[in-house]
Amino acid sequence: MQEQHAIKHFAPSWFAVIMGTGGLANILFLWEGQFLWTWRPSLAVAALADVGYFLVLIPWLLRWVRHFDYVQRDLHHPVATNFFVTMPVATVILGTNLHLIWSPYLGRELVFGLLLACWGIAIAGVAFFTLFTTFRFIRAEASPAPETMNFSWIMAPIANMALLLLGNPVCGWAAQLCPQWCSTILVCNAAMLGIGFFLFLFISAIIFVRLALHPLPPAETTPTFGIILSAAGLAVSAVLDLGASARSLGLVTETGIFSLAAATLWGFGMWILALILVICAYQWRRGGIPFSLGWWAFVFPLAAYTIGSQKIALRFPSLLTRGYALALTVLLVGLWLYILGNTLRGVLRGTLFQGKPIAQPEA
Repeated sequence: MQEQHAIKHFAPSWFAVIMGTGGLANILFLWEGQFLWTWRPSLAVAALADVGYFLVLIPWLLRWVRHFDYVQRDLHHPVATNFFVTMPVATVILGTNLHLIWSPYLGRELVFGLLLACWGIAIAGVAFFTLFTTFRFIRAEASPAPETMNFSWIMAPIANMALLLLGNPVCGWAAQLCPQWCSTILVCNAAMLGIGFFLFLFISAIIFVRLALHPLPPAETTPTFGIILSAAGLAVSAVLDLGASARSLGLVTETGIFSLAAATLWGFGMWILALILVICAYQWRRGGIPFSLGWWAFVFPLAAYTIGSQKIALRFPSLLTRGYALALTVLLVGLWLYILGNTLRGVLRGTLFQGKPIAQPEA
């Protein structure tokens, strides 16, 4: 029996909406140098994402306070538990919007303070949920059912790599305002990349073995295949930006090796994107992919990979790299509009706030 309740059944994955929307705002802003008209849409989308962050944060916190039993149930659900980490990642995206889009309108010290606050909250949240989710499946006494094993399991590794989207700009701001902090921030960024990258290798190997031994997961979990694309996109940005930070601190003289490493990871993303398209086409032929909030798992990974592609196009300017980045942007905008429309429809109808109630003990 299903019931409708906006707080009790407020899915932990709601912050994925903010991640995807804020990421799109950054992408549009980065195109401003070639397409001046993208400036205004980037401001509008960023405002939507950043106001939306606080609108989502309120029911998310209320659920922890007033309906912790439902939070606890999701924390121990084999799929839902992986999406709690979207909250600190959304905080990272909020910080990147402040850095890229809103910083010209605010004082330098204020921006730096806000970025540090966002970064600190994100690190604390990612560290907690990474340890919780990884220990949860390590200590499990029973083997997980194959239908619950999908790429949502790599959300924690992805979140660690996503921290560098904000950590590297924080390092740049620190170089101007607090130079003595730069080495510490750079080491933290490198550590987070290491944690995320190696966890990604370990956990994704488990999922690929599951795919080799069992049929594809249910059609409704197909959007989780999109999550793996974010690993390639975030790794590209992390490697390029770490190289730039290291050079600014005098640790390296040339960043060419960082650019080549990033291009290698970018190529891996091409294969991932092609695989996702093939799987989606396969599921559409077999009856389609039911819409749910999980569809936002398509958006942020594509946004992360598009940003990485934009950076590759700057390092390796050519018709191929620029055209590919532009094609990804067009695909992302179309996908975002479609999913946003369906999400708003689900909110108005209340279908995105439905769930199974927790049985109350008999008196």
